[in-house]
Amino acid sequence: MRSPFRLATLALLAFAALVAGARANPSVVVDVDTGQVLEAEDATRPWLPASTTKMMTVYLALKAIHEGRARLDSPLQVSALAAKQRPVKMYLKPGQIITLDNALKIMLVKSANDLAYVIAEGIGGSVENFSAMMNAQARQLGMVNSHFVNPNGWDAPGHQSSARDLAILARALLRDFPEFESYFDIGAVALGNKVMKNTNGLIGRYPGIMGMKTGFLCASGFNVVAAASRGGRRLVAVVLGAMSGAERTVKAARLLDAGFASRENLGTLEMLPASGYASAPNICEAVRHRGAPLSEESEAGLPTAQNFERDGGNPAYAFLLQSGHNAPQTSMITHNASGRAVLVPRDAFVPIPVYLGAAPGSSAPVLAAQPPASAITTQPALPASAMALTEPGAPLSLSASKSAGNAKSARRSKPAARKGHKAATTKKAPPAAKADQRKADNSKAGKAHAGKAHAGKAQMGKAHAGKAKAAAAQ
Repeated sequence: MRSPFRLATLALLAFAALVAGARANPSVVVDVDTGQVLEAEDATRPWLPASTTKMMTVYLALKAIHEGRARLDSPLQVSALAAKQRPVKMYLKPGQIITLDNALKIMLVKSANDLAYVIAEGIGGSVENFSAMMNAQARQLGMVNSHFVNPNGWDAPGHQSSARDLAILARALLRDFPEFESYFDIGAVALGNKVMKNTNGLIGRYPGIMGMKTGFLCASGFNVVAAASRGGRRLVAVVLGAMSGAERTVKAARLLDAGFASRENLGTLEMLPASGYASAPNICEAVRHRGAPLSEESEAGLPTAQNFERDGGNPAYAFLLQSGHNAPQTSMITHNASGRAVLVPRDAFVPIPVYLGAAPGSSAPVLAAQPPASAITTQPALPASAMALTEPGAPLSLSASKSAGNAKSARRSKPAARKGHKAATTKKAPPAAKADQRKADNSKAGKAHAGKAHAGKAQMGKAHAGKAKAAAAQ
């Protein structure tokens, strides 16, 4: 029988190993234009990407626009599955409409999980089909450590990526869709009176920041993919597994500063050695132990001297000290009235207006989830007549209300169909001597029943279409 002391020691050792794994903080810095790696640590180690997954969702949406299968004003219809997604979300209801343009902007700023599903179903027909498209695109880009199961990054068996792969994806987005670069550094969006700020703490703080995407799950820690420009150079830094939102911001800033000051050449992203790990770790216990707010939107949780001593030495604390006092380029740290280290205030944002509903005057067809048998690898190209309003940032405003249709006619059709069904099924059987007449009567009754049922379904279908239009206008 093991002693309590031995059990406690084993538990402590296990936790120390977990914290050490969390401290690995996979990271990489790469030059966007040359592909030259400037710094890398555990860059090929599999990791839970969390909401940085949405970068691939954006890539496929922009690809669909380029190929004529969607446009910025394409109306996307919210499905029941999308509406059921866990927060962070916009709490959209099934049947509501949002344009692809607004869905992309809100998703990149707010990191809304329901909108990731709305986009996926609109572009791919189903989440399963869209996930297959994500994996096919990952293979095409050379993201060998990545496998996607969903479009929003919620933890699921087999869903993983790496710092190297996310850097490859970031470069591809900036290279293949330069006209959409501004979508990644939107500081805030305004939906009516509600203003939502970007979860990327570098936006509004780091000079030359080009944005990109954050991600958080307790199991993954705090992740960020950040791009910035300075002196004619563009760099991408990836930080995975930070212990707080503030800590990932500080480390990303330090990595970008070091990258801009360096001419190191570690080869290309494709040349980085394999990690030897097959699956992503779960660092939730270490994240909880640190005590930072478990929220994608939190900017608290900078490492402190107490954290440093308790954990037996935390490299993140060194980044805090460097950025707070000795950073040659960018200071990200200040101290509040109580003397606690905090991030410097952000610049003021001018929110970009967004809205729900279809774009006024748009002729684009609605993109929505398709029945399983109809889900296809790619949506067909839109007709030439529907290829307007595809320029990023085109002014779009709230659509006018549309007719709700006549639902009463459908409700009246149901009793009629039921009445016809009762008459056909309760009719007394004729005598055996009139067998031929019986067959003729049954044939007529069957045809009459089928005709009435068909009419009832048609009327109900019209009413359903009217309701859908009314929901789209809300």
